Amino acid sequence: MVWRETDIMDERLRFIVDCLSGEETMTAVCERYGISRKIGYKWLGRYREFGPEGLHDLPRAPLNHGRATAADLVERIVALKEAHPAWGPKKIIGRLKREAPSHPWPAISTAGEILKRHGLVGRRRGRWRAVGNGPWPDAQRPNAVWTGDHKGWFRTRDGWRCEPLTVLDAWSRYLLALEATGSTADEEAWPVFERLFEEHGLPDRFRSDNGSPFASAGVTGLTPLAVRFIKLGIALERIAPGKPQQNGCHERFHLTMLPLAKAPEIDRQAQSQAFDAFRREYNEERPHEALGMDTPAEYYRGSERQMPANVPEPDYPAEAAVRRVRNNGAIKWQGGEIYVSASLAGEPVAVEETETGEWALRFYAHPLGHIDLKRMRLVRRSALQPRPAGAAADTTAQEKGGKL
Repeated sequence: MVWRETDIMDERLRFIVDCLSGEETMTAVCERYGISRKIGYKWLGRYREFGPEGLHDLPRAPLNHGRATAADLVERIVALKEAHPAWGPKKIIGRLKREAPSHPWPAISTAGEILKRHGLVGRRRGRWRAVGNGPWPDAQRPNAVWTGDHKGWFRTRDGWRCEPLTVLDAWSRYLLALEATGSTADEEAWPVFERLFEEHGLPDRFRSDNGSPFASAGVTGLTPLAVRFIKLGIALERIAPGKPQQNGCHERFHLTMLPLAKAPEIDRQAQSQAFDAFRREYNEERPHEALGMDTPAEYYRGSERQMPANVPEPDYPAEAAVRRVRNNGAIKWQGGEIYVSASLAGEPVAVEETETGEWALRFYAHPLGHIDLKRMRLVRRSALQPRPAGAAADTTAQEKGGKL
């Protein structure tokens, strides 16, 4: 049975008045209003508990949807997002599953809707995607390749210029260093790397761009920092100019740490502390998609190549002509001077004849270039090798003295 088609609230109020008057039985009143005794007792009970407001219709949706996420799970999702504002639903669910794998955690899309309902989702920016890792083989284990770069500078709130130096292990994505340096100079970078080598050992290769302190615009492209790496047996990998995708994982990391630059600390000390806290979270707490939502700390192990107490001398073959680089960055060769690099001043380099009759220079295992005997200059490619069609000539500023 249903209420008659009149004003529903007026009908219900008249029904309650008739019930409370006591002149008729509940059965008689319900028959007169065309409703069942069950409906009659329901509205009488609602009136006695809530007064006239209890006679309004309640929402028909169930209080607890059969597929709704449990309140305690929602609270943990929201709490983790508030603790890590930069994390998205994928990382949040990944982290929670690791902490409590037996819990019925919702799908990532459901977690995203939960965060959206709580106002914890901002505007999604376009996703940066790496195109590749360049012409080198991928790292297959920890310390096969370290990558390094300086994140774009910003100022702390007291005006100090911060040039963050970042170093990652390419295989495990472990953040080895996030250092609040004040410049890109060698003298600031080397103490950082010296500490890393002492703590973690040496990588096989090091990948960077062509900027300071990793490379220079000279023929050899060497800097004092690069020279130290070579002497320690670390092979150098330099990405092509304008090709940041060749160091794609590192570039992607810089987007992850972008909020730190947008919210600088009061001074250098406070910024260093913020960097240290971020590094611990990144390595030990933040799930990494490339690692199956595990953390970098679970994958990284120290290198078996330890930092030597004394750097070994280069082992050049007996047939090589060994020349020591002068203070002006040049070597004596066939009665003239060949400029090599000011960064190699005082260091021994080997001049070796190739199968094609050219003279090639190297420092330890690192090739420096070929000697152009006609112009008595060091060039990056063989002066006798034919150039491919359309290739840029090597007679650029790098060959016109090559000074740093």
